[in-house]
Formats: sequence, C-alpha cells, structure tokens
Amino acid sequence: MGINHSILRKAMLALIAFCFFQPAVPAQTREELTGTPISGQTALVGLVSGEMIRFTAFNPLKTDDGRTNEPITLRLQIYDSHGALIAESPAVTIPPGEFRWVDFDYTELGTPPSGAGTRNQFRTTALWGVRASRRVHVSTLLEVLDSTTHASTFRFFFNVEALP
Repeated sequence: MGINHSILRKAMLALIAFCFFQPAVPAQTREELTGTPISGQTALVGLVSGEMIRFTAFNPLKTDDGRTNEPITLRLQIYDSHGALIAESPAVTIPPGEFRWVDFDYTELGTPPSGAGTRNQFRTTALWGVRASRRVHVSTLLEVLDSTTHASTFRFFFNVEALP
C-alpha cells in the first residue's frame, strides 16, 4: 500500500511541476489567421486579339445579419489553356458598399494564338482576402470587352460566398 501512495505522490508532483513549466507560444494575430487568400469561382473565357477581360466585384455595405461589412481584397489570376499562371493582378481593396474591377488586355497576356485562329482560352481564379469572422457574399461580373471601345461583348454574373 505504501508503494502505491509513493508512486501516486510522485506522479502528482510531476504533474504539478509540468504545469508550472509550460512553454510560451506566441499568439497569432488576426492578419496571420486570415493571411491565406480564399480561392473563389473559376471562370473560363476565350479571347481574340482586340478584346480584354474585366472582372468586377461588389462588397455589400451590410452582412446578411445586418452588421457593417469589412473591406475585402481581390486578386485575379489568369491561367493559359495548359494550366500555367500567366498573369496576376495586384491586390485591390474593396471597401464596404463599393465595387472595384481589374482588367487584362489580350495583348498583355503574352500568349501566342492557339491553332489556326487567333482565339485563346483562359481560366480566371479570384483570390479573396477576408478578415471577417462570418460569411461574406460578393457579387461579381466577368466581362469580355472590346479593347478600343470598351463595349461589352459577353457578361457572366455570379455570386461568391467567401468563408473566413
């Protein structure tokens, strides 16, 4: 019986000592927790010489539950038909209640025409930077525009739900 109490007493003292010597772990900041962009919708688009892509996003003023939204950031990536990243926009901050867009002209993408025609296929991926602790709904528009007149020849609307 004495041996059991001795082992129990040593184990208890070791546990108490361990509690006093816990290693310090630095806390992560909110920026570090949301530092990885959230990938959004992927859209496919074909362009010919003289056209451009415009990607527009709207950050609502209020959330679904009526609270004021926080600013979000958008970066648009363009991939060629082989899946290689060929262009990326700078990060654009979208304040609540406002919209922003990014443009990519066909000539800026630097890809040779595929096949006999001048049409090239591209894939777009939006990367969202969200600091909110709740869902953010973003309305987006992908357009193909005439590079000279900026007249829209194609429009594709979709809503994005970004989860922090």
